[in-house]
Amino acid sequence: MAEVVRIDKWLWAARFFKTRSLAAQAVSGGRVQLNGLRVKPARSVKPGDELEIHKSGFEYRVHILC
Repeated sequence: MAEVVRIDKWLWAARFFKTRSLAAQAVSGGRVQLNGLRVKPARSVKPGDELEIHKSGFEYRVHILC
């Protein structure tokens, strides 16, 4: 079974943001969406989820595989 992880922790671990607090601010500010929805930083991500990350004028679309 796959482990679920908080979205802010996952974004920090995947190095999209330098610190976990910056990742949490981005999620709270609506710059990160999970499956097309605005979520809170404590929301869990799991395999099969899709993230849209808006950062520094770029848009990243990430599919979580495992």
